[in-house]
Amino acid sequence: MAIAHEVPRLASWLSRVMTTDFCPWANRFLYWLKEPIGWFVLATAVSVMVGLYLSPIGWTLAASLSAIMVVGMAWPLVAVYVTTCELRPEVDRVHEDAPCRIVVSVRNRVPVPVWGLAVEGYLDCEGDELLPTVGLACVPPLCISEFGITVKPPLRGHYPIQTPRVACSFPFGIWTARRKLTTTESLTVWPKVFPVQGVCPIVGLTPADHGDGNRGGRSGDFVGVRAYRRGDSAKHINWVASARVDTLVVTERGGPQSVELDVFIDTRIQSAAGRIERQRGAGDQRAFSPRLGSTLLDREGERRNLAERMRMAASVLINLHQSGVPMRVTVGSKRLRLAQGVKGRRQILDALADVPADGKDSSIQPEQSSKHATIEFLSDSQGREVVRLVDPHGGRRAGGLSLTKLIASGETLTDQVREFWTEVRDADVAA
Repeated sequence: MAIAHEVPRLASWLSRVMTTDFCPWANRFLYWLKEPIGWFVLATAVSVMVGLYLSPIGWTLAASLSAIMVVGMAWPLVAVYVTTCELRPEVDRVHEDAPCRIVVSVRNRVPVPVWGLAVEGYLDCEGDELLPTVGLACVPPLCISEFGITVKPPLRGHYPIQTPRVACSFPFGIWTARRKLTTTESLTVWPKVFPVQGVCPIVGLTPADHGDGNRGGRSGDFVGVRAYRRGDSAKHINWVASARVDTLVVTERGGPQSVELDVFIDTRIQSAAGRIERQRGAGDQRAFSPRLGSTLLDREGERRNLAERMRMAASVLINLHQSGVPMRVTVGSKRLRLAQGVKGRRQILDALADVPADGKDSSIQPEQSSKHATIEFLSDSQGREVVRLVDPHGGRRAGGLSLTKLIASGETLTDQVREFWTEVRDADVAA
């Protein structure tokens, strides 16, 4: 869970004053000043006024500024329209923070080099702000050039989220010309998968060909001995025990049993404002207003918590799938029918990659079953990421087992995933 420290009142007051928009109605009249070209236009107008009423030097300044604006706007506009850019990854799927090579193909149709091209918004996680992904110093004239770069996508998803653009602000950077890319191939980024040690502490009731269990069978771990019954094989007779009691005794073994799991992954983000309202309803006097609630857990913190939830879920699901555990997986409002082998692994990772960075509503609510064990990946009322495991047939007296694990964001997620299962089943009971 993200930890927020109390901010001093003076700093909080000053921060609010510096970041509050007191005149939102005037924004539409000032948007043109966000680009440096706006300030050049303003300076040119002032220079003209100086030349008209004060000194002829104003005309010289106005002419110089006008020349800079013409060159600073004409070259970027020509550069983006005389080139054709294509962007494609060498692989279509990759894990988070794994190196991926992207190839940029640029065709220059003019006999002069083009400088300062950049591709914006391909790996943008925000979806509302274009960020430069590729920057090219120089493109040779009258040729098709290919450039390869290595990137590490930081967050799962399908890229690009919005249409990438080729941009240029060379040579002065006072104005940026943009145009959509001609061709773009998508890249799917899977969540990280960490190794999980140990085994699942749930023993199923369905007979299986392999695995652990304690039902009567002819293979598996030693359970005990019993009296000989007609039809028992002679190789299962315990001759030492039979000699002691002077009757035939057969060794009993625990046959493999398969567990059936219902896995639910919550894809919603619990906003700070919602938690604050619940705190108010519970009578918490320390509740903040929704505006100040962002101090406790901002948007970036919520995304980080959801990302850790998806990584934990991916690691546990892949571990269970590789162990051959039958599962019914629900990711948000999507139910999965998992196939065997690599295809099933891809189904899991693709479904988790479909979850947006800001989460999405889950229309299917988890339902507890009296026959199947349940694993839930969700966020509790305090905004902490938890994993809840419910086994109706678990426990020392088979009265049911309920276990909740907290995903602590202050610790390394790798260690938490590695120690998710007990290394040896029932090791705590044996200790």
